[in-house]
Amino acid sequence: MRVLKRIIALVYLGCAVVSLGTFAGLYWGPYTHRFLLLMREPVARIAVTACGAVVALGALIGAIRLMVGHREPTCVHPAGNPDIEVTLAALESCARMAAEAAPGVLIDRIEGRVTGADESRVRFKVDAVALEPRDLSAAAADIRSRIECACDTMLGCAGTTARVRFLPSKTTVQPVEVSGE
Repeated sequence: MRVLKRIIALVYLGCAVVSLGTFAGLYWGPYTHRFLLLMREPVARIAVTACGAVVALGALIGAIRLMVGHREPTCVHPAGNPDIEVTLAALESCARMAAEAAPGVLIDRIEGRVTGADESRVRFKVDAVALEPRDLSAAAADIRSRIECACDTMLGCAGTTARVRFLPSKTTVQPVEVSGE
């Protein structure tokens, strides 16, 4: 699918260059007379018209996609069952409680995103700060396992993945002297 999208994008770009270049050449620049002679040929007119139609179709598809727009799902369907819904906010709360149970770690932010074609999986991104010097990879693995275990228990099936990132815990303070004038 990705290759097809690239091919379509290249065709669209080529058509845009041809149609805009022809339009600019017909109305501006030193070679307008040559462009007028070129446009007398039926093959050139058909090619420019086809390129213009492709550009117009692409603009129309873009406008329709913008208006229709797919909203971000806010509920998870465990095991792909459409009759059961668990809100993302509830899962984020469960993940926060599980992550905060880890010793010596401060949880800054947890973001959840519903994934999967049947909206049955959740991916968490966790930003944490280590309050004491320790092995960060082991702490991240501990937090990840706590979140996945708690959320999978809440959902009743496996469907949670977590990625833990540690933020820098040291800050620098620079004193600034302010005069009273």
